[in-house]
Formats: sequence, structure tokens, C-alpha cells
Amino acid sequence: MKITTFTLPNLMPYRQKVILFLRKNGEGRITHRALRWLSNISTSEHTPGSIALVALEEKQLAGVMIFSRYGIEEAITAVHPRYRKQGVGEALLMEAKEKLGKVYTRVACDNIPSLKLCFRCGFTAFQLFKGPTGKPTLWLGGGEYDPKDIL
Repeated sequence: MKITTFTLPNLMPYRQKVILFLRKNGEGRITHRALRWLSNISTSEHTPGSIALVALEEKQLAGVMIFSRYGIEEAITAVHPRYRKQGVGEALLMEAKEKLGKVYTRVACDNIPSLKLCFRCGFTAFQLFKGPTGKPTLWLGGGEYDPKDIL
């Protein structure tokens, strides 16, 4: 498995393929707002704490993880069903945490696979709130995070 890192502007030539992958493999959990945000990123936009990671297995897209402003603005993850439970999500999240130093994400409380991923990678839940779909949702942080960045 090879993980490639992109700045968000450098991801733009692959944007439509990534959006299609997220729609197909995101289990309906990636919000329309997040997909619109990704669709509207400009090629000159460089926001600190922003990164895109792509996992490839023999030239096949296995997983995608994207953060904007360390995940405060957006945090998007999807892994192809064929590669789930094989450490792809963990590898992507650990790489993001290593590259950025700190990472935040919001996970709906009924999204058990994503919560397990975050906890396996050493993330800590620090706030419960009503998410964009109306569900109870947790803010989680990993690395050198500070809840004050969110609150």
C-alpha cells in the first residue's frame, strides 16, 4: 500500500475522481456540504493545516482522507470496502497526524467504524454536540490538539 500526500491545490487534477470515490465509498456519511466544499476549492487556495492523502494498492484507489484547517473546517474519509479492516484508515489517519502535528474530526455517535478508527489511532473525544445531520456527534482530536481551537 502506497500513501501519497497532496496539498489541496495539487489534488485538483484528481478532484472529480476523488469526489466520485467519496460518494461511492462514503456509506452516505459524507455530507453534501463537505462534497460542495471539495468541489469549490480553488487551485490557488492554500490553507494552513490542509492536506489530502490517497492510499493506492497497485494503482487502485483504496482510501482517501482530506483535512482543511486541521479538520476544523472539513475532515473527510472513505475507504473502499475491499480494503476495510486492513489498516488503510489507520495508515491514512496516522500519516495525517504525523504530517500536520494535530488533527480534529467530527464523527456521528452512530458511526461506530469511524469512532473505532479514531480511538485506535489514539484520538480523544472532547465535546458532544448536535451534528449537521441532527445526530449526536463527537469532536475528536489527535496529536498536539487543543480543544480551545474548537470551543
